[in-house]
Amino acid sequence: MNRVLLTTIIAAALSGCVSSNPVNTTPDGYRLQKFSQGTVSVGKSANLLAAGSWSVSCPTDAMTDKRNCSITSLSGALFIDYGSSPTPQRVCLLSHDAPGMTALIRVDSHPAVATDAQGCVPASRIIHQMRSGSTFLARVGAINDWSPDLRPVIKDERASLEGLNKAMETVADIRAGKLAVKP
Repeated sequence: MNRVLLTTIIAAALSGCVSSNPVNTTPDGYRLQKFSQGTVSVGKSANLLAAGSWSVSCPTDAMTDKRNCSITSLSGALFIDYGSSPTPQRVCLLSHDAPGMTALIRVDSHPAVATDAQGCVPASRIIHQMRSGSTFLARVGAINDWSPDLRPVIKDERASLEGLNKAMETVADIRAGKLAVKP
């Protein structure tokens, strides 16, 4: 009997029916699921990799006691870095790994913006477009480990911007103490 009960509990946990991470649903239908170390998943789907799902991370720095926040779209490899600032400081492409090569970022039909060699652009150049846009496009250089000469391959990526404003609101709520998360 204990084996059946244990199997049922494990199956429920793996299927997402039971979670040790608290979930709140906002009036506008967004799920806020808290994880350890100041991380919150924001999106309308329980699937963390679904388009429109964002990971908000605001751990407290052990040396300064300040929150260092960032927002990541796991489905589009998009990273918005706040650092210890209350506003976004840079937008980066996590999949850009071609040394010395710039990438391109485009929101909807706006002109493309070139990144630096690390795949980042100052947030002030593009965040306003992202907040009102629907689609984030990126052209990145990626190194293929299997290639004998390690030349970067150019590839295009796309991410939904649905839920970005809710993720940014979540960062503001954490910083203001309106949303309690573990440091």
